[in-house]
Amino acid sequence: MHSGYPGSWYQASAQETARPALRSDIVADVCIVGGGFTGLSAACTLAEAGLSVVLLEAKAIGWGASGRNGGQLIRGFVGQEKFAKYTGIDGREAVKALTWAGHDLIRRRIDEYGFDCDLTPGWLEVAHTPRQLAALYHHYNEMETSFPDRGWLFMGANELESAIGTSRYVGGLLSMSDGHLHPLKLCLGLARGAEGLGAKVFEQSKVLDIIPEQHKVRVETEHGCVEAQHVVMAANVHHHLQVGKLQGSASAAGSYLIATEPLRQEQLQALNPNRWAICDSRKVCDYFRMSADGRVLFGGRVNYSGRKPRSIEDKLLPRLLKVWPELEGVRVEYAWGGRLGVPYGEVPLVGRVGENVWYGGGYTGHGVNMGNIVGDMIGKAIIGEGAVFDLFNKMPKRRVPFGHFSCGRWLGQQAVSLAILYYWIKDRL
Repeated sequence: MHSGYPGSWYQASAQETARPALRSDIVADVCIVGGGFTGLSAACTLAEAGLSVVLLEAKAIGWGASGRNGGQLIRGFVGQEKFAKYTGIDGREAVKALTWAGHDLIRRRIDEYGFDCDLTPGWLEVAHTPRQLAALYHHYNEMETSFPDRGWLFMGANELESAIGTSRYVGGLLSMSDGHLHPLKLCLGLARGAEGLGAKVFEQSKVLDIIPEQHKVRVETEHGCVEAQHVVMAANVHHHLQVGKLQGSASAAGSYLIATEPLRQEQLQALNPNRWAICDSRKVCDYFRMSADGRVLFGGRVNYSGRKPRSIEDKLLPRLLKVWPELEGVRVEYAWGGRLGVPYGEVPLVGRVGENVWYGGGYTGHGVNMGNIVGDMIGKAIIGEGAVFDLFNKMPKRRVPFGHFSCGRWLGQQAVSLAILYYWIKDRL
């Protein structure tokens, strides 16, 4: 893997060569800023429709949260109840239609583009308390009624312990239609798929300015320029561009992971023989799974303060050992983190500035699913199929005062931190 990536197990286990930077002036139907799930999915949708596409990535494909996250493919999106309430019957229908849309889209593109990203079925949400378990059972009844063919299994404490080798939880809900994957391999597979359809993808091409002109937009980098009919802004928390409707609408949260050394086969069979992804029901949650080569990938310690832990291993390994104490002495070979976008209004930020600047981001930890959905949604809106996009576009975007200044961003982070403290306390009741 080339050196443009931060160190992680994903980086070490994926194979890709560097792409060139933009070093000329070119013309395209659409210019996309950001090489994560949203930008790549939009590029694929637009290229599939026959439009000329240029994607500009400031670092390397999948460099941000899309290539560093926990890799859990989870249905739905954060804030969907608020979205449905605000948008009425059309919104409720959209929520139901979107529940599995990202999963189905990812599976289709894996098949059509012919790449592997270690996609594995099974996602298990586990409860620490009877209150959490009661909420899971209520959700199970709703899902079993609405989507009876999606492979549901509700488990009590004994059945759960037999399945995942720990007595830490009081029960759980399994969905075999959710699952997990290697997120960086997914990014790279989508990039190659878009290129195979004619899209041009450039790395090390940080966008310096976006200049709207009559019926077109100029996107300027250090060594080149793209003139396009439309621009898609898909860099999430890594945007540094002054687009008024984006400033002060989201906070950046940190999330961190460790990867152990590969476990012995008998350990894998005892702890998680089905290789399900696991996540607890807490608002500030732990999430973990086994990798394709037999490691434990354990994530958590999401913080909303902007402070990075001095030692990710020291923060996460003790939490892993609370789940599986028999792994005492296991070696941690990789530790990494990244930033994800958390909208102040909960609902993902999807919209348009003027007639031809589009944006999407702020998935609050559901980016594998929702990033792919939103990229596809924006692509469809550009080609005239914008019914679902329009629902998201009209959602109010809650903003903090002075969000374009550092003091406003600090204020937003403190507000989110206080809200998370409330949920942290509630999780333990």
